[in-house]
Amino acid sequence: MANLSINAVRKVYPSGVQAIESMSVDVADGEFIVLVGPSGCGKSTLLRMIAGLESITDGTISIGDRVVNSLEPAERDIAMVFQNYALYPHMSVFDNMAYGLRNRRTPAAEVDKRVREAAKLLAIDELLDRRPRQLSGGQRQRVAMGRAIVRKPSVFLFDEPLSNLDAKLRVQMRVEIRRLQHRLGTTSVYVTHDQVEAMTMADRLVVMNNGVAEQIGTPREVYMKPATVFVAGFIGSPAMNFLPGRVGADRASLEFGRSAVAAKLPSGLSAGSAVAIGVRPEDLRLAADGEKGIEMAVELVEHLGTDTVVHGRLPGLEDELVALRIHGDREIEAGRALALVLSADRLHLFRADNGRRIDD
Repeated sequence: MANLSINAVRKVYPSGVQAIESMSVDVADGEFIVLVGPSGCGKSTLLRMIAGLESITDGTISIGDRVVNSLEPAERDIAMVFQNYALYPHMSVFDNMAYGLRNRRTPAAEVDKRVREAAKLLAIDELLDRRPRQLSGGQRQRVAMGRAIVRKPSVFLFDEPLSNLDAKLRVQMRVEIRRLQHRLGTTSVYVTHDQVEAMTMADRLVVMNNGVAEQIGTPREVYMKPATVFVAGFIGSPAMNFLPGRVGADRASLEFGRSAVAAKLPSGLSAGSAVAIGVRPEDLRLAADGEKGIEMAVELVEHLGTDTVVHGRLPGLEDELVALRIHGDREIEAGRALALVLSADRLHLFRADNGRRIDD
């Protein structure tokens, strides 16, 4: 086991395209960290640099007490689980799992012991004689994980390993991967574009956008106090609502469209300052009988069973579609009007010019 240190790492291709802007993050021994972001944000490039499959333009990557910049992948003591499993179709499950150990000239008895232990751990011990074509997607993924486990590496690297599985199996496999990582205690870096996968699996998240780490923190920290508009909009489903607003003349309210809400504002904001007001769909609520609320014209209703997501528009903000999450037992139809209440203590404020969070 080992810690992983990424220090001021950059990646610029010969064409001049910058894939990774100077990035630093330390992964503790045994920690499970998730790189999450949209396609093209640089997360897979960073993982490949850790693995030694991409060169580093600047900075250093250390595994344990070794700087590994100049080391070949086989010398870095890492094991990688790929999106497409990368199994040898002509080999049995046993031989696929044993391949890396045999290449290292591991004694046959030790190879047999490690493969069978990993197969039992992954509940594929009855599949060792089969070929990959005889396995389901979930079984192939377990074989790929088993091939990594038998290596007993210092660091596991996962490159979107669940993206080829159906929704139900993805949920099952992410639980199994996290359970295995807890049991093995191996430092792990996991790449995904799925924010639900990221939130449920990570000890810490690195939320990436255009080659930049917009925020690094625990899932709760990232969700409760997103550092930027991008993070706030990416993490959470449905996404956070953003309302273009301004500080009221009394500095005790926020105005948006033709509405306003009383709020305790950070000291640095002056009257009339432009802000982006963020509010999560679950932090909006329907006004109680006799309670004054902001009228929303309902356009679309999504019934999700336990929850219902209502989409509509607010007065003066007809270009902004607002989402509200409520309990699924409420019967609501498109075309009607609802009165909404925004809780001032649940609002998130961001600078209008650069999208950074505003805090005291």
